[in-house]
Amino acid sequence: MYKLLALVCTMTTASMANPNPTTASVDELRQMVVELQSEVAGLKNEDNHWLNEQRSDQVRSLINDVLADADTRSSLQGGGATAGYKGGGFLQSADGNWKLKINGQLQTRWLYNDADGQDSQHGFEQRRTKVKFSGHVVDPSWVYKIVATWSRGGGSSTEDAWAGKKFDNGSWFKFGQFKANFLRENIVSSSKQLTVERSMLDNAFTYGWTQGLEYGWKNDDMKLVFQYTDGPGQSNTPALTAPTNAWTARAEFRFGEASWKDFDYLTSKAGAKNGWLLGVAYENYDNDNDNDTFEYGNANANESNGWTVDVSYRADGWNVFGYVVETTGKNATNGDEVDSSGWLLQGGMLVNDNVELFAQYQEGEVDGSNMDMDAIRIGFNYWPTAGSNNIKWSTDVAWAGKTITDSGAGTASADWVSSGNGWRADTGTEKDQMLLRTQLQILF
Repeated sequence: MYKLLALVCTMTTASMANPNPTTASVDELRQMVVELQSEVAGLKNEDNHWLNEQRSDQVRSLINDVLADADTRSSLQGGGATAGYKGGGFLQSADGNWKLKINGQLQTRWLYNDADGQDSQHGFEQRRTKVKFSGHVVDPSWVYKIVATWSRGGGSSTEDAWAGKKFDNGSWFKFGQFKANFLRENIVSSSKQLTVERSMLDNAFTYGWTQGLEYGWKNDDMKLVFQYTDGPGQSNTPALTAPTNAWTARAEFRFGEASWKDFDYLTSKAGAKNGWLLGVAYENYDNDNDNDTFEYGNANANESNGWTVDVSYRADGWNVFGYVVETTGKNATNGDEVDSSGWLLQGGMLVNDNVELFAQYQEGEVDGSNMDMDAIRIGFNYWPTAGSNNIKWSTDVAWAGKTITDSGAGTASADWVSSGNGWRADTGTEKDQMLLRTQLQILF
């Protein structure tokens, strides 16, 4: 820097003193320029070295900040959580001890009902809208399930809401609100039925969702389930009401190559393995308040006991399912007893990998009354993606040959009709009611 100033001063003085410089003075100036160039180069190297060190410090600080942020995020995720889709969207801790699985179900339906003596009716409805949460906490043996559903009228409700424990010997324990294990048609999910909707028999004889305790055990060939509950249809109810002691017990026996999971469906599947499932179940309830009755099994009763036997067979591209059910309801006030029974037979067959044709016949009887029921149904299922139940279009048409009654007088009370299955009570002795239903199902 000093030499640069000296050079400037020298050049200025020389030009003023001698406008025509000699060769010697020019050589001297050239030598000074060379020396200055050398010093400037050295200064540049020093500056670059300083800049490189400064830049390195800045980059090193930035990297440390990023790593610290990544460590923080990792700790918030439980040490590296995983997420994805496998039978539903899920979040799971890296060690597998915590898991949340999310599923949903939508069933959009159109119905047409033609009953003699009444105006025909038709329209659309959201038959089922559900969001399901399931998984485990602390470790995979502590399991839970919560299902929120929205009714056709728009109100929300809760179906499943239970916690349970699985044991190493194949047994489990469940506490909360769940579906009763009595009628197999009802046990199978609404998303895996053969027809658009469950039968009128199911409407009369199913326990549906209830609250209580469950203990079960299963091995490769046998399953046993015992439940102590508040009784049929007693979901979302407070504890301090009229006490009801209700029991259901069910045993299932598997034969052949079809797995337990295969029998979760009542539809056919291409390439399915052959297998049989035999089920037997018993129900009993006793309400301690003589003035408080349940409408169950076509009876307004304080007490009830009943049994059912069902058989399922699956093979490559076709299936058959049938059951019989019988219950006796007793009214403690007047001592009346009502025996009610029914049977159902249905089957489906794939005509190709995407389309299944099916047929169903059901018959119900209420002893000593004119409340008997029968109906025949035919239809089809269509899966846009073969082998996947996530998108399914179902259509069926049915005829009821006898007069369909709803409720009754005294203890006997037919329960064939509901807004959920699309049937209506006939007027007087009219019969030959017709019902057409078509439905699109989306599962995620």
